Amino acid sequence: MNLPLIIAAIVFLLVFGGFMSTYVFLEEKYWRVILARRLFGNSREAVAMVDRLRTPWMRTAQRLGRAAVPKEASAVAEIQQLLTYGGFRSPQAMSIYFGVRIGAMLIMGGLYLFFALITGYLGWKDMVVVFLPLAVGYYLPALWLQIRIRSRQKEIFRELPDALDLVLICLEAGLSFDLALYRVSRELKRVSPVMSEEFGQYFLEIQSGLPRKAVLDNLDRRNGVESLTSVVGVLVQSIRFGTNIAEALRVHIGSMRTRRRQIAEEQGAKMSTRLTFPMVMLILPALFIVIMGPALINIFERIKGGF
Repeated sequence: MNLPLIIAAIVFLLVFGGFMSTYVFLEEKYWRVILARRLFGNSREAVAMVDRLRTPWMRTAQRLGRAAVPKEASAVAEIQQLLTYGGFRSPQAMSIYFGVRIGAMLIMGGLYLFFALITGYLGWKDMVVVFLPLAVGYYLPALWLQIRIRSRQKEIFRELPDALDLVLICLEAGLSFDLALYRVSRELKRVSPVMSEEFGQYFLEIQSGLPRKAVLDNLDRRNGVESLTSVVGVLVQSIRFGTNIAEALRVHIGSMRTRRRQIAEEQGAKMSTRLTFPMVMLILPALFIVIMGPALINIFERIKGGF
């Protein structure tokens, strides 16, 4: 097949896929709004409740993932912990995660076979190469999960001192610790959605009747951030010995900011070492050409002219 026909086929598939995806998305959103209005009226909370229903692709991913979930309890517990760190805490998160991996593997493999078919390079020897896009599609969601976990933990580490400052202000204003966390979770909904979600989950577990120590331990286990672990330890000790929570938080916030400043100074000190490679490989060759270029041209002309 010639190149214009291949380009035309690719463009057609991209445009057709874009239009179909937009149509499915708009139709699904339309029927969700209709369902919300028929059941609950026009309240925003009702629309948000219906929006949280599982979409068709989630149901498909869940069906695919049920067969791929590991049978070993240790492997399941490890992956469940990673999903929890990433913010995926629903009971179906495990099956959806493996369903997405299987789906990405099939999509990558199908795209490779399609392009190999239209380009005419599909043979028995080339079939071995199909395992490469299959492996890329299978491990790409796992890589994305690791990136999301690191990003989420960095966000918690960066925004935790400021959130605790707001909690401290609420405590000094006369609110209890639980209500202070609830108030801060509402205020941080747009500024820091991760901290808002965690504090809101804490308040929900407290309202359900769990002991405060158990709720604090859950807050620590579902995030895996060292700074949050130290805060939970300080709060548990304050609750156990009956000391002032506000004073303990004030001291710990100061130490957290000191730690954050030390990390920034450490990263700044490493910058000179990291600049060595671009300086040697990029800057010095250009500098060498600028300095030695005229001299080399002069020597070349002397040699060519026979001195």
